Amino acid sequence: MLVKPGEHLHLAQLLQFMVLGEQLAHDCAKAQAALASEKGMQRFLAGQARQEGRHAMIFQWVIRWLTPRPPRSTLISEQMNQYRRLLMAAIARRDFAESLLAEQIILEGLGEAILQRLEAGLLKRKAPLQTLRRLLIQQEHAHHGFGLRTLNRMVANGEATIKHLCELAPVYLHLGKSMLFSAQDSFHSIQEDPQAYWEDFQRGLPVWLQEHPLERSLRQPYPSG
Repeated sequence: MLVKPGEHLHLAQLLQFMVLGEQLAHDCAKAQAALASEKGMQRFLAGQARQEGRHAMIFQWVIRWLTPRPPRSTLISEQMNQYRRLLMAAIARRDFAESLLAEQIILEGLGEAILQRLEAGLLKRKAPLQTLRRLLIQQEHAHHGFGLRTLNRMVANGEATIKHLCELAPVYLHLGKSMLFSAQDSFHSIQEDPQAYWEDFQRGLPVWLQEHPLERSLRQPYPSG
């Protein structure tokens, strides 16, 4: 793999961010499987939990390959822990709809957007394991799609309302954007713009959330610094 001097540390930091997200996604999907009322959903979520666990292990392996002592971002860890507390509180309340919004829609959507854009850079750097990387992106896409379909069905059946979901979304969106831009120095070091990643993510949100005024306020460019 062709990595310029210093890039390995920044790539490792970005992958640390992904590890934290995958670990949270694993724990959430496992808990969601216990909440789901349908056998098909239980099987999907149990499978998702296994896949997320493998994703975290793969990213950790790549980090160790890049550098034995990767840098850590305390700020990203704190923000991810805050996201975890909110999400697991929804699970504890048995609020399946909120957990889908926070995990499959927002967290998975952000992870998919990051992996999709990073893939182009990894191809330029002749990174190995291209087939495995494509599989990870496909699985993230499937998890995101499951969340969209399930939430739409819950809304149609009167089990959730768009109004309530839009009221819940901003805190998760703010945390997601803050985590992404907390790593902006690492993005910039590999000639990537975190704003482009955020815009890709927003395009993958459901239409009813894209059109909500609270979400539109997050479309403004994040201040650099």
